[in-house]
Amino acid sequence: PPLTAEVAGALLFGLLAAAVRPAAVLAATCWFAACAIALAVTDAATRRLPDRLTGAAYAGVAAGLLLAAAVSGHWAQLGRAGAGGAALAGFFLLLALAGRGAAGLGDVKLAASAGTALAWFGWVPLAAGAAAGFVLAAVWGTVLLALRRAALSEHIAYGPFLAAGALAAIIAAGAGRIVG
Repeated sequence: PPLTAEVAGALLFGLLAAAVRPAAVLAATCWFAACAIALAVTDAATRRLPDRLTGAAYAGVAAGLLLAAAVSGHWAQLGRAGAGGAALAGFFLLLALAGRGAAGLGDVKLAASAGTALAWFGWVPLAAGAAAGFVLAAVWGTVLLALRRAALSEHIAYGPFLAAGALAAIIAAGAGRIVG
């Protein structure tokens, strides 16, 4: 529908601004949200996550979190963020290599930035964000099957669900609802 991305962006930026501190971390997560919206719309329409957008998402998240660590001295959080991004990307790479359409390389690249942003807040938010993406995709797939809009053999674009799960967990972690 018209203005869906714009309304989603405004809502996400407002929720992030209310939940995430300090400013450099807020900037990194807002950058991720902006890229995630564009990636979700693109993936839903074309089933592709373009390298230009996945690369920009990672670069913005990494730069924002590097700035946050430099200002605050939270280098351990930055290290955990890098490790978390690598871990989630590695998990999605294993899914992609397993074949059968479980994940694509675009999902791997999106997982790197999502995992980096999530792990800044801790290991529990990283796990929660990854799990939320799978749950959202499963619910959507079940709805499509129930409405006979898809068959079991069809694949759905996973990028929107990965992004939504990550952003929900970031907002929850920033608001103190997920600690870890």
